[in-house]
Amino acid sequence: MLMTHIRPLKAINKYCPRSGKPVKPDSLTTYRGYTIGFTNPSFRSDFLTNIEKKHDERDFFDGLINEMNINKPNNCLLVIF
Repeated sequence: MLMTHIRPLKAINKYCPRSGKPVKPDSLTTYRGYTIGFTNPSFRSDFLTNIEKKHDERDFFDGLINEMNINKPNNCLLVIF
């Protein structure tokens, strides 16, 4: 018997940018390759349908993504002689 383990997706944000309430698993989507979340599916759908008009929400997620990338260690090796 083949057993597989599916890891649930985890959003980069804990709280919905609209409501300020915790993100719900049924309200996740992808933005710029990252999993993001909302409080309910209607907020998620509205964001996806009107993404070009959702400046505040895009700024919120872009800020989180930029913060994650700043804090991510790079693969550079600094050698000082």
